[in-house]
Amino acid sequence: MFVISVKSSKIKVILFAIFMLLVLVASVLFFAERKNSSATTEGAISIRASDEKQRTQFLSQFGWDFDTEPVQVEEIIIPEEFDETYENYNELQKKQGFNLEDYKGANAKKWTYNINNFPDYENKKDYVQANIIVYNGNVIAADITVRGEKPQV
Repeated sequence: MFVISVKSSKIKVILFAIFMLLVLVASVLFFAERKNSSATTEGAISIRASDEKQRTQFLSQFGWDFDTEPVQVEEIIIPEEFDETYENYNELQKKQGFNLEDYKGANAKKWTYNINNFPDYENKKDYVQANIIVYNGNVIAADITVRGEKPQV
């Protein structure tokens, strides 16, 4: 049996404890980041839309072929009180996992893109459009609109 004796000061013990705590925190953060990045690659939908690349990636996730130049970009205000139209639109959004009630009164931005591969409308330019509403760099609502029809999921 071997016995090792180490003489250390309180400062060395405290520094060692701090070092071990930092190693523990770094390990937890590393594995948490790996878990988040693997969730993204395993089919999770990204709602990031703070720049053009992220907005086009958002639409591409659903298999849409679209003109990457938006047809329209506009500032909108989500109403404080929803009328029947907004209530119906929000019901559509809830089915997709969004909820505009959380953004009542907020200033947002809406991007509109022409969709080129919507079934039965492939050769009808400007007939089908995707709208995405973005707040603080995240999509908070999205729909596909066929000219003359109500928005779709």
